[in-house]
Amino acid sequence: MLMFTTTIMAQVNIKITVKTDQKFDSVFVKSEAKLQTKKYLSAPFETTVTLKDKESLKPGMYDILGDSTFLGVILIPSEKNQKLSLTIDGENMTFPNEKENAAFSENSLYQKYLKSLSEYTKQLDSLNEQFLQAQKSMPQYMLKVFVDSLSASARRINNEMRDFQTRTAKSHAGDLFGSVVATSTYLPDPPQEVVSDRRAFQRYYIEHFFDNFAWNDPRIFNTPVVEQKLKEYCNLIYQLDNPDYDTLVVAALNKAKVNQTSYEYLFDALQYVLGRIVSPYKVEHTYIAMLKDALTYPKLSEDRKRHHTRELGFINKNLAGDTIPNFVMVLANGDTTTIYDIQSEYTILYLQHPTCPTCHNVRNMMKNFEKLNRAIESGRLKVVMVYFEDDPKVWSNYINSSEANPKYLQGWNFDQAIDDNDLFDTRTIPYMFLLDKDKKVIKKDLLYNEIEPYIEYLRIGY
Repeated sequence: MLMFTTTIMAQVNIKITVKTDQKFDSVFVKSEAKLQTKKYLSAPFETTVTLKDKESLKPGMYDILGDSTFLGVILIPSEKNQKLSLTIDGENMTFPNEKENAAFSENSLYQKYLKSLSEYTKQLDSLNEQFLQAQKSMPQYMLKVFVDSLSASARRINNEMRDFQTRTAKSHAGDLFGSVVATSTYLPDPPQEVVSDRRAFQRYYIEHFFDNFAWNDPRIFNTPVVEQKLKEYCNLIYQLDNPDYDTLVVAALNKAKVNQTSYEYLFDALQYVLGRIVSPYKVEHTYIAMLKDALTYPKLSEDRKRHHTRELGFINKNLAGDTIPNFVMVLANGDTTTIYDIQSEYTILYLQHPTCPTCHNVRNMMKNFEKLNRAIESGRLKVVMVYFEDDPKVWSNYINSSEANPKYLQGWNFDQAIDDNDLFDTRTIPYMFLLDKDKKVIKKDLLYNEIEPYIEYLRIGY
């Protein structure tokens, strides 16, 4: 039989005592939200282990494990007075005189809540299975009536599930359990006129995505439910990639301003996916709207203000429709020219460093792009590769090697105006632009896997 007793002391001295007749090499607490994980190693084969740490945990939900064995969920309710006792006896976990933690224990409110949700999900899965079977066997004239009946049943089940979630959240308002339930509550079905209009449906979903979010309980950010919800939201914004929805993202951030912790968490989470320069899912226009709004927030710290101002300075340039700044370069044959002197209906400007591994890999992929090569051969597209740092030897070695594709114009911005004057955001390379004949930006930060789709869209080389 397993007997497990834990005591977490004040924030400057977390102390966990474990008593068990099982043997663990280590015992640790883990945040599924990945905000904070603390691992407390135990001596092997001891029946009593004391685990200590001077730093407090972020308030929220944590898994507690013995080696890889999940023992239960514990709640750290606040930054201060992190004192908690629990006992595990077999599969049962109890929290004497601890209301909030009791909600998350084995056979607890939280487990019963999850079980109830599972039952609703099973009912919906059953309806979906009936639909799939009907598609295979039912005559078409009967199928519509049957589908209408299934849809009505699905709406009823969804409504019952939302009502259950709403009642549960209200009855535990102020507790983390209530915040978790509220944040995970499903949205009601949109009005029928919205469902029939794809654009209106998308707008409705984004606008109401955070309707039930527990912004006033910052502990929610150290729970798995928030991480999953924000993944879904960022994926939605990235997939739609529509500037018309940027005001809705800003509106969500303004809702989070109910407290500074909530606002900064949401901003940082969205920035990590939608704004970070190395993120493959960045949406530039959305990030610009976020930065502009953040700089109006009166509680913004000086460090954040400097960071956001710098980010906005980099990103809010060379946008689609802008004309790129001119610069000089020397070509492989020794001639000096400017980017504006290079005449072409379309231009791919490729800013790079010859020895950069990513630049090398992208160059190797591009040379095998059939549509790109046909577009170059047609005379309607030129690829201009530009090295912009101050090393004549690197430039010389590059243009005299097989790396310098003769199908492209190879240039060196020898006066370093690109770098010195921050003409482009070259914090990561390679950095590509698709330009029209007037050197206006068609696509900023063109990715290698976007080159041929754009060529096809513009019908270059056909």
